[in-house]
Amino acid sequence: HTLKELVHIHKPDLIFISETKCKAKRCDRIKEAVNYFGLGVDLVGKGGGLLLLWHKDINVWLQFFSNHHVDVTVKSKECPDHWRFTGFYGYAEVTRRKEGWKLLRGLSQMSVRPWLCVGDFIEVLDQQEK
Repeated sequence: HTLKELVHIHKPDLIFISETKCKAKRCDRIKEAVNYFGLGVDLVGKGGGLLLLWHKDINVWLQFFSNHHVDVTVKSKECPDHWRFTGFYGYAEVTRRKEGWKLLRGLSQMSVRPWLCVGDFIEVLDQQEK
């Protein structure tokens, strides 16, 4: 299935895509194709890139972003309270992985709202994952 087909079938409120390998113009075309609002973070070199899309019926406020994360506050009709969403893409370089965890620790202390953090942490938790 294409992203457009999956959005039509499942109608998610939020979509986070890491490793898009897209520049801003391509991200804009993706937003238009699925009829969602969104925020794209350009790729760096030949890799990376992030895209956060959200349904037009929910409100999203950007808090922070970098080449490795997008942090927003969300308000939807289904949930009466604001909550936080962070889409994260870890550092591929083993020597920089602690920076990613430091970033997440810092973000965790910035709000007491409910928080959903998703993404690719680029960590092996079990040897079977290799």
